[in-house]
Amino acid sequence: MSGYASRLTWSVLGCAVIMGGGARPAWAHGFAARYDLPIPLSLYLLGAAAAVAASFLVTVLAGRGAPGGGDRGPDLLRLAPFRWLASGVVAFALRLIGVAILTLIIVAGFIGDQSPIKNIAPVTVWVLWWVGLAYISVLVGNFWAALNPWHSLYDWARRLCGVRRRPAPYPQSLGVWPAVALFAAFAWIELIWSGAERPLNLAWLILAYSVLTWAGMAWFGARAWRDHGEAFSVAFGLFARFAPIVAERPARGPALFRLRPYAVGLLDKEPPSASMAGFILLMLATVTFDGILETPAWLATKSAILSTERIAPFLFWLRDVTGDVHAAVESAGLILFPLLFAGIYLLVCRATARLGGGHGPGLVARRFAPTLVPIAIAYHLAHYLSFFLIAGQAAIPLISDPFGWGWDLFGTAGYRLDVAVIGARGVWFTSVAAIVAGHAIAVYLAHVSALRLFADRRQALRSQYPMLALMVAYTTISLWILSQPVVAG
Repeated sequence: MSGYASRLTWSVLGCAVIMGGGARPAWAHGFAARYDLPIPLSLYLLGAAAAVAASFLVTVLAGRGAPGGGDRGPDLLRLAPFRWLASGVVAFALRLIGVAILTLIIVAGFIGDQSPIKNIAPVTVWVLWWVGLAYISVLVGNFWAALNPWHSLYDWARRLCGVRRRPAPYPQSLGVWPAVALFAAFAWIELIWSGAERPLNLAWLILAYSVLTWAGMAWFGARAWRDHGEAFSVAFGLFARFAPIVAERPARGPALFRLRPYAVGLLDKEPPSASMAGFILLMLATVTFDGILETPAWLATKSAILSTERIAPFLFWLRDVTGDVHAAVESAGLILFPLLFAGIYLLVCRATARLGGGHGPGLVARRFAPTLVPIAIAYHLAHYLSFFLIAGQAAIPLISDPFGWGWDLFGTAGYRLDVAVIGARGVWFTSVAAIVAGHAIAVYLAHVSALRLFADRRQALRSQYPMLALMVAYTTISLWILSQPVVAG
């Protein structure tokens, strides 16, 4: 969680505890008290692992063949409401909204009150945009493609200036590695940098990212850079591949909006590139590491590292870069954990390739990478749900007073956050359901991918044992991580 997220949630819940008198201590992610489970945590972990394993058996028994592509559903534009939503007027209005929000964030960051809870920029960036838009992308479709202000501003500027320059061809060998690097930087800002909640810092970062994005679009073309270098288009696009609505833009004729079952958009006929597989692993590893940062085990590990008489030269270098030894340790963790995560995944894929036969571990790793996206979605939902529901309410008063100047434009400035909108019990059971469902869907997608990859069904089934073991283990670890701030072990 970003520094803003932690501080806002702690501030809100601290007030709640003071007002509640005898209430128990507050915890991160929006819990006013720890939740005592009706049964031991170990039984929840065992039950969740058993449910994921059982989903594999159900998938094997129910699915006898590899289904075809699932994107060819009915065209929603046959319905009048969807034709209106897909009209040029609505599309232009959405682009205007995206540009207006980007402008408001930057202006608020530069001239508004620099308190994170009195300025609309932090809550818009960290809560409404990064968390809320991810939920919309998963549940509905790629809404970011319609809002993307960088793409809109570049397109308008190019048309206004009459630019006819032919963009340079994008090097296919680069893949989405630029987006991987930018997303890694974003993860460090969100999870570790103490200045991430300061509005002025956000304004400068957004301006810098805007310049970089427009430079990439000018050199390689808007679509090429959006699909390969614009980190958030790649991230929200991956989330949206789980969604039931997909936009198709044929070479000729109008765009189509099709309805499809959830998650089938992740079943590509061709495996993704190595760089896209790397992006998926990084996205999943960073959200998992965010949860690890809140566990007592991590706090104990960090204390042990800081208490040693000698710190490794690598940590000295990170301390000089970050300016804080605590941030240096966390930065080292953020660097090493995705590498460890990727290493474990590649070992599993090597075992999968050996049991399946006929394909190398590199192809197997690329083929199965999209099947991990439902796990990233499930963890995103479970980890940020309380944060979104509680901290997201801060936007209500800030709509009336975006700069913290004492305005009340829409009569909402006096709104007070309802910290009881969701309790630890509700979040815990939602988390259990999300994690188990996400892993079960991932098991199904992995099974279908195996049937497509390996010609023999028996080989495909045998190849899935390492991946199933990984899913079961990750289910248990994920729930244990999420339980640390919630339950009394």
